[in-house]
Formats: sequence, C-alpha cells, structure tokens
Amino acid sequence: MSTQSALLLTEIGKPLVKGTLPKPDSYELKAKEVLVKITAAGLAPLDQKFRDKGDLGIGARLPAVISGDVVGEVIKGGPENEFPIGIHIFSQMLFSLPQGGALQEYTILNGEYAAAVPSNISDTEAALYPINLVTAAMSIFSANGLGLPLPKTPEASGFDYASQKVVIIGSGCNTGKLAVQLCKLAGIGTIIAIASTSNKAILEQYGATHVIARQDANINEQVRAIVGDELLYVYDAYTFGDLSLGASLLSNTKKGVLVHNGSGTISDAVLSEKKKGLDDKRILGFSHFIPEFGRLLWQKIPGWLIGGQIQPPAYKTIEGLDEVKVNEGLDEYAAGRSAERYHVKIA
Repeated sequence: MSTQSALLLTEIGKPLVKGTLPKPDSYELKAKEVLVKITAAGLAPLDQKFRDKGDLGIGARLPAVISGDVVGEVIKGGPENEFPIGIHIFSQMLFSLPQGGALQEYTILNGEYAAAVPSNISDTEAALYPINLVTAAMSIFSANGLGLPLPKTPEASGFDYASQKVVIIGSGCNTGKLAVQLCKLAGIGTIIAIASTSNKAILEQYGATHVIARQDANINEQVRAIVGDELLYVYDAYTFGDLSLGASLLSNTKKGVLVHNGSGTISDAVLSEKKKGLDDKRILGFSHFIPEFGRLLWQKIPGWLIGGQIQPPAYKTIEGLDEVKVNEGLDEYAAGRSAERYHVKIA
C-alpha cells in the first residue's frame, strides 16, 4: 500500500507532528464519494480546538488529521459521482473519518456536499468557504437557524427581505463577515454588525447598515435606538459561554430567535424580560446535519462566488505541510492574536 505525508494529531494539547499514512486509494468509494489529491487546506479556529481540546469527540479517535476545509483535484469517483476526473472541488472533510482532514496529500470527500472551484478564485481562497460559509448560511437561512428563506428559492418568492432587521454579534470573525455578506445578498434592510472598531470599514463595505463596537457598554441601548422593540433575529457567530447579550437585544414583546454556533446559557434576568419567550438555537455548520438544505446550499455557493456577491475575508498562506508554521498558526488562534485565517497550499 502506498503512503502519503500528513500532519497528525497524536495527543490532545500537543503540536501536530509530521508523519505518514496509507494513501486511501484502495478505499471502496460509496455512492457520491470522491478521492481527491489535496491542493489547499483551510485552518479555522475550530482546528485549534480540535488540537488543544479534542472538541467534537476527536480526542477519542487519534491519530487524526484535522482541517475541515478541503480543496482538491478529483482522482477517482464512487458509482454515483457527478464530478469529472481532474476537476478541482471544495468541500468539508468527512467527519466520520478520523483521518479525513485536509492536512495531508489525499483524502475522501462526500461529493453530495461539494462544488467545483469557480474559475475566478484560487484553490487557496476556496479553502475559506466550506466550514465558515456553510455555518453562516445555515444559521441565517435554514429552519434550524433564523429561518429566513434562502434567496432565489420558492420560499423566497414574495418575502419582504427589505423590512427585516438582523443583528450579527461577532461580525469581525470570518463566519460573521460572511454572514453580513449573506444578509446583504438577500437584501435584508437593516444589518447591525457588532464587532471591534477595527472592522468597521470592512463590515460597511460588506453591507452592514450599522456597526456597533463590541467594547461599548451600551450596546443594548444603541440597538434599540435603531430598531426599537422590533428585533426578531440575532445571530451570535462568536460567543461561547454567556449568550445573554444576544438574547437581551431581542424584542421583549414579540418572540424572537437567537442563533449561535457556540454552547452557552442565557441569564434568568434576561429571560424574564422576554414576555413571549425566545427560540434559542445552536447551529453546527456541517452540511450533512441538514441534508436537503446542505445539498441545495452547495448548488448556490459557486454562483455567489462567481458573481462576486461573496468577497473573501483576509487570510495568510502557508506553503506545504510545514508542521512548524501550521502549529504556529494554530497557536495564534489559541492566543487570540490573529483575526485572519491561515491556509495551507499543498499542491
């Protein structure tokens, strides 16, 4: 059996190490699965949590290969594969495979939740989108999230996007920046971004109608000065722990929705203000969690990128499977020092 180079997670809380794994060319591909030669890998803050905390059960499945954002060239397809051999596609790693991540030379992907890399973007840029864009879109447009209709679907016909008001907390993170752009793409009339002041200009460029500094002590008052007691939609793309801020912004007299990607709780004092209650929803942005929506979403994503409706947040490129630089990038996430993503150009 032939082998390949990989960066391996062998112990939780320790750096990734360079090693070898069997090349998965003898793996029997199922249905729409494809074998790809990896060209680029995206490093997200989630990967740092995989390495240092063993999140989502990965600590029980070592050695593992992380990086959920995968871009690669199709080498072989399963019996229902629809992608031509040689085409470059981007997708999320198969989380059912502990060694399915992108920090290696070859892996298996589920072509059901994948798309061809548009000709107007590089493979390295394409590594921005599989986790972050899917998470943002599920949080805003799926029934499991805020429940706003996905644009240009039958459900969207006649929907009054312009009258809608959405607050996005953590708009400075990559998922938050993409969420602002998705709201703009949909035509939402009031998009309130809460982020550090350094992100104000870029968030306004992306479509935020208002930007409020996350350091401000009177965020609630500022939001209510814009929308009154009419806010029904809050998406918190950043918070782990106390979700009370997002809940406090929602209407006290109408039932609103708080969607978040992290785990956390809402204080009893804030909950007591919500006379009609609120829907508290957590979204994990894995395509297969909402299969029908995930399949439809992957049909939409290339058009958004080709049309320039989604612009790439900033990222830094690491050349090759460099264990030192990859670990340094993950260390930057752990320390909270990097507002930009790191991507690994593999081939």
